Amino acid sequence: MQIPQKLGHNFTFHEMFDLSMLNTRFSKHRRLRVFHTHGTRCAMPECSKEGIYLIKAKNTDGGYHIDLYTIEFELMTIDCGFAASPSGGVQRAPAYLETACRGWLR
Repeated sequence: MQIPQKLGHNFTFHEMFDLSMLNTRFSKHRRLRVFHTHGTRCAMPECSKEGIYLIKAKNTDGGYHIDLYTIEFELMTIDCGFAASPSGGVQRAPAYLETACRGWLR
């Protein structure tokens, strides 16, 4: 496996974690818990992309970020499955967030 020099938002690879850590160490992480709860496959019905690599990378400010990537090292993200609440506002609770590939956001 050849890991790209730059990942996601121009981050630099630092360390790869076992994907099972989504169910243990990162199950309560604000963003990663969505993958723990809803899975690693893109929720868009016509999409077959799935996150298989859990990678820690160094961002441009020197901090670290943990993200999920596909086999092609495409960044997986989260998005609102139900964009609006009954009151008209956007729901950010984990139950309303879904796994998404970057193509979902285009």
